[in-house]
Amino acid sequence: MLSRRHLLTGLAATGAVGTAAACSPSSGGSGGSGGKDSGSGDEKTLTFRLWDEAAKAAYEKSFKDFEKDSGWKVTIDVVAWDDYWTKLPLDVASGEAPDVYLMNSANYVQFQQAGDLVAIDDAVSEGQGSWEKAVVDLYTREGKLWGVPQLWDSIALFYNKKLLEAEKIDPSDLSFDPSAKSDPLREAGRALTLDGEGRHPDDKGFDPDSRSQFGFNSSADRQAIIGPFLASNGAEWEDDKDKYAFASKEGVEVFQYLADLVNKDHIAPDAADTNDNGDLTRDLFAQGKLALFQSGPYSLSAIEEGVGDSFEWGIAPMVSGPAGAKSLVHGVVAVGNAKAEDEKKDGISKLLTWLGSADGQRPLGEMGVSFPGNADVQDAFVDYWKDKGQDVTPFIDAAKDPAPADTGTKANAGLTAATPIFQEIFIGRKSAKKGLPEAQKAGNDAMS
Repeated sequence: MLSRRHLLTGLAATGAVGTAAACSPSSGGSGGSGGKDSGSGDEKTLTFRLWDEAAKAAYEKSFKDFEKDSGWKVTIDVVAWDDYWTKLPLDVASGEAPDVYLMNSANYVQFQQAGDLVAIDDAVSEGQGSWEKAVVDLYTREGKLWGVPQLWDSIALFYNKKLLEAEKIDPSDLSFDPSAKSDPLREAGRALTLDGEGRHPDDKGFDPDSRSQFGFNSSADRQAIIGPFLASNGAEWEDDKDKYAFASKEGVEVFQYLADLVNKDHIAPDAADTNDNGDLTRDLFAQGKLALFQSGPYSLSAIEEGVGDSFEWGIAPMVSGPAGAKSLVHGVVAVGNAKAEDEKKDGISKLLTWLGSADGQRPLGEMGVSFPGNADVQDAFVDYWKDKGQDVTPFIDAAKDPAPADTGTKANAGLTAATPIFQEIFIGRKSAKKGLPEAQKAGNDAMS
């Protein structure tokens, strides 16, 4: 199945790609179509598109009740992530777009500006007060909301209880300060890092090439590391014109700090390895070889499966900085096709209303897909993990005061252009002072 990061952000591949359960509408398969024929005949039919096979079962359960009450049948169309953003613009342009489909923050603005999306304020008249505010803010533009919150994630700190207890480290007390000679995160990282002979980075003879245990997962990870650390150091990601602005004094300072954790302090795995494998640090944590792993709920299932009964682990608040703890919050929304036939608009409105309701979203939490966008049923996801011995409420706390996320028209293009330069900084081939302005320019040029 697709990883939770794919489900929620799609900014990096972190899991094996699943197969599509149905053909896309544009290919004429049996998955249904948002085109002219799907609403004809005696049965009124809507199509709902998503990119994750893992979420399909939860939506199937949800739609059974919707179909009983509304008189509309919903056909679910799964299009694999690798094809999703290629097929969707073509289907929209040809008039074959699904009636309702999942959308992420990095792509929605281009569809909204083209007039392809239903304004949720006009289509849904109930339930908005229960929706996760951070996701509502993310998809609000030009004074209107353009999607119904479905799923969301934030950032917290996974930790290996045995390793931290051995060094008497409290994970809730960790903070960073790039301007200080030392700080709690660096001190903890050194204490938790060992080479093949059991030496710490400050010990004589320490050999970074033989490390058997790492302290922290500093890497070129936009969602879990770069974004939160930038914001927690008081740096901006974008300005009010959707242009990158991260090459500020605070931005350069924190990027060099993160790169130094890798190349100078030696408490994080080599960037030569993490640049090519976004799953490496997660897997090291699951193997008991990484003590502190900052990530999102999209890593929960893989960690639970990987750790098994080998050691105890927990979840603490993310590492805070001089400006506090500023998590990124990403969310997925359900959007309506503004160009659907008139006879389907009432059905689209009803489906969007259902998708925003507590009853409509409850299966997403109960089946462990992710945090539902409706706060009234977020306890279902909390209880799912409580039954497995984990307290996931630090993710909820992290969403209360988030950092701004990407919402520009060409956010994907910008990040794609900037990321290789970020990776050069983390690997140590460029200083942050030189590389970050280059990355900012490359990203802004790609979004122009």
